[in-house]
Amino acid sequence: TAIKSAASMAYNDAMGISVGNIKMKPGTYTSSALGHWGIWKLPVTITVSETALLDIAVPENRYEHGETEVILQSVKDKLFPRMIEHQSVRVDSIAGATESSDAVKISVENALKEALVAGGSEETAIQYFYTVPEKTEEGVVEEKDVDILVLGMGAGGIMAMLSAMETIQSLNGDKRVSILGIEKAGKIGGRSCMTHEANAVNPPNYLKKYNDGKPMVDAADYKKKWLAFDMGKDGVQRCKPELLDLFFAESGKTIDWMYEQCYRFGSPRPSAMIGGNVSYNSVNTIMVDPGTYEDRRKIVDTYYKKMLATVVAQGGEYLLETQAYEYITEGDAVVGVKARNHVTGKEYIVHARAVIQGTGGFGANQEMLNKLLSPKFAGERKNVGMNMDTGEMFQAALDLGAGTWNIDMSPNVMTIGLPHYLTLYPVNEDKSGMTGRTGRYRTWTLNDIPLGMGFNRECLAIDPTGKRFDDEGKLADFGKSLDSESYTSFQAGPYYLVLYSQDRVDELAANGFVKGNSFGTYLSQGGVPTETPLPETQSCIDQCIIEGMAWKGETIEELAANLNIDPDVLVNTIETYNTYCDNGVDEEFGKDPANLKKLATGPYYAIKLMNAPFATCGSLDVDTQIRVLKQDHETPIPGLYAIGTDSLGVLLNNERNYNGFGGVAMGWYNMSGRLAGINAANYVNDTYGVREASFILEPPAA
Repeated sequence: TAIKSAASMAYNDAMGISVGNIKMKPGTYTSSALGHWGIWKLPVTITVSETALLDIAVPENRYEHGETEVILQSVKDKLFPRMIEHQSVRVDSIAGATESSDAVKISVENALKEALVAGGSEETAIQYFYTVPEKTEEGVVEEKDVDILVLGMGAGGIMAMLSAMETIQSLNGDKRVSILGIEKAGKIGGRSCMTHEANAVNPPNYLKKYNDGKPMVDAADYKKKWLAFDMGKDGVQRCKPELLDLFFAESGKTIDWMYEQCYRFGSPRPSAMIGGNVSYNSVNTIMVDPGTYEDRRKIVDTYYKKMLATVVAQGGEYLLETQAYEYITEGDAVVGVKARNHVTGKEYIVHARAVIQGTGGFGANQEMLNKLLSPKFAGERKNVGMNMDTGEMFQAALDLGAGTWNIDMSPNVMTIGLPHYLTLYPVNEDKSGMTGRTGRYRTWTLNDIPLGMGFNRECLAIDPTGKRFDDEGKLADFGKSLDSESYTSFQAGPYYLVLYSQDRVDELAANGFVKGNSFGTYLSQGGVPTETPLPETQSCIDQCIIEGMAWKGETIEELAANLNIDPDVLVNTIETYNTYCDNGVDEEFGKDPANLKKLATGPYYAIKLMNAPFATCGSLDVDTQIRVLKQDHETPIPGLYAIGTDSLGVLLNNERNYNGFGGVAMGWYNMSGRLAGINAANYVNDTYGVREASFILEPPAA
């Protein structure tokens, strides 16, 4: 839409064509565009006068749109008034809600065009709504001075602010506190507001209330299994045992602390990997308690807002749509940051006696992924989430000489998807049931046929070099046992390829997928029915080839050439695999003989499947006080703490995918946030003395 509009404007300018005065037919107009899930369109209704955009509205009922409700709310709160104030569809999107923002802006633009034409104007008069607002505070610099600064206001960041507040008030006699939070998104909660499962070990008070004081899990056995999971092939322990000890000692206490604040948890669900309860879901546990992820997201969002409001009531502050980009130091100590509001352009110099960094890693920074990850894991990634983890402050910490732990490991692959959705066929709604991840009615679409081919246990999967890397029947398994990786496909790197011969394609078209075939979770449009003929299979593959997601070769050698793979390697892989199929024995990975299907007749096809992570796992190195350590892994950087995925690597194994026990990242984020707040407050008190925040509010600038 933007390209077509720009071309039209350029043509008019070149030809000296004037669009005339703007005039719209007053009234309401509705248009829609695909948003975050890529399944349902978001209807947007505008109200206009002859010359102005007066109002923007979207449906309140979530079954009438396809957006995540707490994300859409930030768009309603910030983007709608921004567009009306500036009379523009070219305002900044809401960071952290880009896809929903784009759906709104596209819809408003199309509705405005309709109103213009209805009023007798040329459609090209839309250019009057293309004004790019000036950054009204560019050049303005504000200095702030606080005891504790928190970078990133996801779950752990908010918990850090709250625990720091409690600790400071225990030191200053319950007076107001000097704490500031900075968040680059247009809302609080971050990616952690979309997730819910927190790993924790036997919260004592919670168990007294709900389990007669009995432990949910054998902690000693659990720790033994965790250490076994994190043992390297060379016999060297990959996690930091002292940090794992800290997790076992404090994660349960963190659940108790959260419960004391406002959190409520659903029924704990056993972990298949260890045979016990370790995960605590907010409010409800899918498959145990009623409700969907969308229900939980709204409630979790409320919990975070309540926690933050508690801090604000005691003197705390926060800034949204503001990005920290550089640390301020005195000697070795971190004493603040430089930051910028990316909407207004206003600069901040924040002096802080301690800084807690919880910015989510660097999963959305391609340059850092290529530089820091092992070569096999480097390359373009398809992420699940908001892509807010652009790594500026992670890099800033590295620039200070911060050490890292397991920095080279794979991001936490948690689902698999095509590089992008097909839109060849309609998405169908099935009102017989709900989908947990979206909180809407079930859907199905033939567009998911290639995705199903990627998950198919009968497929042949190869890495980018043309070699098999595991049993294809286990590619999408998660947390089945200590011996099984969670999403074994992570081993291939950013993507893998599934191979089909024409006879296998024809068989799929005639018979469909076998019962129980998976279509993944977050990157599916709902899947297709199983045990049903799928004659559209060939057309889907052909469309994937057109869109750069699949390749074809009349021979194996031609397919290899199209994939830039050594032909000898690919021929050997397929011939060896076909031998296993003939003999009924997979000598490499022990694949179930029932899933061994040979590739017999050409042409041959390869479909690209992306290993999609939520976040990076490799991290800064921290000690048991959550302090960032220098490259010697012993010396703390005074005043700097790292929480969440900025320090998660200390619990993991860089030879394996993200720990499959379930909820480890969230459990660490909660616990490290709480402890960092406590430790930072004590550090400030011991080093400088904590302060009381002033009640005096400065008058607004003239």
